[in-house]
Amino acid sequence: MIEPPAAIQDSLVPAPRPCGGLTRAAVVLVVIGAALSLIALFGEANRERFGFAYLWGFTFLWSLALGALFFVGLQHLTHAVWSVVVRRVGELFAGSIALVAILFIPILVFCLLFEHFPLYPWLDHAHVEHDHLLQGKQPYLNLPFFVVRAVVFFIAWIAFAAFFVGRSLRQDAGEGGVQSTLRMRKVSAPFMIVFGLTATFAGIDWLMSLEPHWFSTIFGVYVFSGMVVASLALITIATLWLRSAGRLGEGVLGSGHLYNLGALLFGFVCFRAYIGFSQYMLIWYGNLPEESFYMVHRLEGGWLPVTGLLALLGFVVPFLALLSRSAKVSPRRLVWVSVVLLISQLLDLYWLIMPQVHEEAPVLGWQELGPPLLLIGVLILYVSRFLGKHHAIAVGDPLLAESQGYYA
Repeated sequence: MIEPPAAIQDSLVPAPRPCGGLTRAAVVLVVIGAALSLIALFGEANRERFGFAYLWGFTFLWSLALGALFFVGLQHLTHAVWSVVVRRVGELFAGSIALVAILFIPILVFCLLFEHFPLYPWLDHAHVEHDHLLQGKQPYLNLPFFVVRAVVFFIAWIAFAAFFVGRSLRQDAGEGGVQSTLRMRKVSAPFMIVFGLTATFAGIDWLMSLEPHWFSTIFGVYVFSGMVVASLALITIATLWLRSAGRLGEGVLGSGHLYNLGALLFGFVCFRAYIGFSQYMLIWYGNLPEESFYMVHRLEGGWLPVTGLLALLGFVVPFLALLSRSAKVSPRRLVWVSVVLLISQLLDLYWLIMPQVHEEAPVLGWQELGPPLLLIGVLILYVSRFLGKHHAIAVGDPLLAESQGYYA
């Protein structure tokens, strides 16, 4: 039974205020990233590398924003009480999906200028004419339909993000109350269905179709698992930073909340490892040339160490680090494990994308660093602006008092 908010008073919750340090750090990243990106963009020899690097940075931001939206929807779907004190952090990043949509526009431009930015082989008409397999996939892999699908994906994601985040912010202003909470719970179920379909097809469109001859029926789940792990890691880091900065209020975040964040991280780390191994095992066992070449490419030459490092950072280290209960409630442990998991997500996307342009071995030069630095800086600017206008905690949620007293 939902009770109206009573125990948490606005006077006890820190008021929104500018994040000067965060803004300055973001500006530095944006300036450095923009400078490196412009040099690569206007240098013909580096233009192809810039296109793939931009896709790398974009898919990283997309995975964080959409994963955060999933986190928000999941809390409403499960009627979770414990997460009310941290849900605003998820809403903060989920709300950036509209920004991610704007940042997708350059990829559409790259597709139109395929001669300069050869991201997707199925856009090369001369190549498709001599490839019977790609000719069979043309009804799906063509630019107009690619654009239409992307527009549909972003409309759906932006609409759900605006609904969940908007209603939560209106609760802060005293509007909606219990009825808003009940309404968000009802909408969370259809959201999950839409999320599952759109996230799967977006992963196929933007990542798997980089190698259009390859296919995997589990690829959508693989993308989803990495997305959730990365967003949980980001939410954990941001929550602990907000607490240390005094933006959550005194005694709001307890060991029970930390334990649940750590347990979710641990569970989804195991899930991602299971899905990744299952995808590899099925391809290895089937040993079909049309499936195995994708993995063989990443298990040979300079890409083999990257594959090993991905397994180490994505599973072995976080699994061992979060195995005990005490580790799941240790702020320091949660922060450094979350940083490792964010690095593993960047590495995983690099592993998925970059073999198309660096076939023999991985290359990480200034041409690859510019776009990710720029896009991460843009995201941090968005975060700083949000925190300057809104509370870092959902002060109007009717379950906030109960959530504050939660113990695992």
